[in-house]
Amino acid sequence: MFKFLFKYPPVAYSRGRLTLASGWPGWALVVVVLLAAVVVGFYLWKLQPRLSPRQRLLVWSLQSLVLAVLLLLLWRPSLVVSIMVPQRNVLAVLVDDSASMAMADNGSRRVDQVRKVLDDSGPLLQQLRDKFQVRLYRFSSDVTRIASAADLKAAGPSSHLEESLAEIHSELRHLPLAGVVVASDGAQNGPGASPEALEELKARQIPIYTLGVGREEFARDLQIDDVAMPSTALPDSSVVATVTVRQRGYLGQSARLEVREGANVLKTREVRFGPAAVQTVPLNFIPKTKGLREYTVSIEPLSGEAIPENNSQSRLIEVQERTAKILYVEGEPRWEYKFLRRALEEDSNLRLVSLLRTSANKFYRQGIENEQELAEGLPGRKELFKYDGLIVGSINASFFSPQQQEDIYAFVSRRGGGALFLGGREALGDGGYQSSSLADLLPVQLENPGRSASFQRKPVKFQLTPRGLERLQLTADEESNREGWQKLPPLGTYQILGEPKPGAVVLAEAVAPEGRHYPVLAFQRFGRGRGMVFATDGSWRWRMEMDATNRSHETFWKQILHFLVNDTPAPVSISAGKTLYMDEQRVDLVAQVHDENSEPVNGAAVVATIFPPDGTTQELPLQPSTAEDGIFRGTWEAKPAGVYRVEVAARLGDREIGKSASYFQRADGLLEFFSPEQNVPLLTRLAEQTGGRYYPLEKAGVLPEQLTYSPAGVTVPEVRDLWDMPAWFLLLFLLKGTEWVLRKRWRTI
Repeated sequence: MFKFLFKYPPVAYSRGRLTLASGWPGWALVVVVLLAAVVVGFYLWKLQPRLSPRQRLLVWSLQSLVLAVLLLLLWRPSLVVSIMVPQRNVLAVLVDDSASMAMADNGSRRVDQVRKVLDDSGPLLQQLRDKFQVRLYRFSSDVTRIASAADLKAAGPSSHLEESLAEIHSELRHLPLAGVVVASDGAQNGPGASPEALEELKARQIPIYTLGVGREEFARDLQIDDVAMPSTALPDSSVVATVTVRQRGYLGQSARLEVREGANVLKTREVRFGPAAVQTVPLNFIPKTKGLREYTVSIEPLSGEAIPENNSQSRLIEVQERTAKILYVEGEPRWEYKFLRRALEEDSNLRLVSLLRTSANKFYRQGIENEQELAEGLPGRKELFKYDGLIVGSINASFFSPQQQEDIYAFVSRRGGGALFLGGREALGDGGYQSSSLADLLPVQLENPGRSASFQRKPVKFQLTPRGLERLQLTADEESNREGWQKLPPLGTYQILGEPKPGAVVLAEAVAPEGRHYPVLAFQRFGRGRGMVFATDGSWRWRMEMDATNRSHETFWKQILHFLVNDTPAPVSISAGKTLYMDEQRVDLVAQVHDENSEPVNGAAVVATIFPPDGTTQELPLQPSTAEDGIFRGTWEAKPAGVYRVEVAARLGDREIGKSASYFQRADGLLEFFSPEQNVPLLTRLAEQTGGRYYPLEKAGVLPEQLTYSPAGVTVPEVRDLWDMPAWFLLLFLLKGTEWVLRKRWRTI
């Protein structure tokens, strides 16, 4: 309609300029229009007495406008536009050839829809070739020139749209480039182009026209957006995978979520979909096999699902063959101490070293490696920092000197160790911990001193919270796991605690006979480490009062203590920014370097040795961070897909501070089916940023006309008349028609 009324498309007006081609000055037109208006006004006021002043004013306005339009046409209004010189300019046509283009939309594959539009014998390509030297390219992770759209395979591993545009610009920058046409679904999953490349396209006024392919939204689909798991774990630890699930079109339905190692299913869970499009689901499981293991989390496809390929993601966990050391300081012989040690006898990954006060100034050592260990009682800071975890039993806070309390505080906050405080008659609030610096480590508030004893010798029910059921696992089946915890005998004692601190997580509660609930098992992150509380000394009853074959007591203590020390860092550690790089090659490596006192070391020489899957070895010196103490960073390009091992060594002069190793995985072609809807915002942004426009693929026929007025390349100016536009005649008709209708109503004609 616009072109019918104004002769030329909107792009001609936006890129052209208006002028008067008669050669007469514009001021003369203004003078003549004013004189004509005066003559009309004189005629109406002197010779039309039957009209009222208001009617004369309306008629004068309409007639003056008619004369103004006619006079403007005599001055020959024209449009000056720059027109592309045929066959003197290059047009780049860039087509997405990634795997997502093989998806079917409305009965045909996306790539087939593009082939049909860009067919050599089709009208679009013929019209473009009449005007331009057309160069056809396909892109996925790289860019390749092709002879025709028939060469498209839709098998590329990824979509590097912006990077491909930058590469095309670099290749053609010395040629008269009229524009770039991009046919894509916009599902970019590679690195973006440098801002300089797109800015140069904009500066040279080279427009990008984007043709959107595929649906903008799928009616029914499930997708696993992300899976968060720890990168390391001890064998038989309870690992929680935090799974982010996205759904569309399945409100009120359920699907089975599972985690498996190879073909072995480790855990399943039913997920019910509510109104929220995205929900986070915890899925806990226990790794059994030591070494580097790959775990796959998947959700079963439901009926009518558009893309089942995005229903799973995999992650690596290094199930470490190491022995974590835990120091247990106990103030009195008691059943809890005996059965806790017995529960860990068969766990080769935990070594419990205990210091038991048997009487005043007398201690009994167990689990020591040599006679020197704990020979002087509680070790100093340097020796304490060699442990991964600490358990504090029923012993008064005054037992620890101010320096020892400071050492324990630093053990958690700076060393990154885990500290577990047990209940007892001289523990927690009854041991004066609320008045010590160690109170900060506890995840709960303690009762104020001066009140009645908080330690209660009464049986209470041990009840896991929903977060506790996620963390502690007796069996893989959810219902059996819940029933197993419910069948446990009551705890023999409990400690009355205050409210959980902000950020603390309560895993279990003690349910008193009168129905009151008290936190009994809780934890919080504190500095680099973790503080925990288990406010009872009566869990030993689980071992004594249940069948000899029941291993609930042993399982509980193994999982709690594994959780306590799993994240305790080594003095020197190395990690990649992600455990899995999907369709990315740039890997950010971060090393943390601390000395034996857990003080950050900034002056160390830190070198990462990278072992790619192709068997080669490469070294990368890491540079110290200017913003964080003890942090060293480096960037590396991981090209082959597969599993990479990274080892780091830190030295200070001739002294080696420490070594460590970690893994990451790089994979291609994984992101193509994640969020493969047409990314209209991205395609629109690329087009508008450079002066082009976005169109759906079915409107590709407008491109020849749009590109005719491109401001880039080799052009010639052209003056086009506007006096014969249908819009002028329609305007004159409306003006005179309005005057006639008004005069008819006033009965003056």
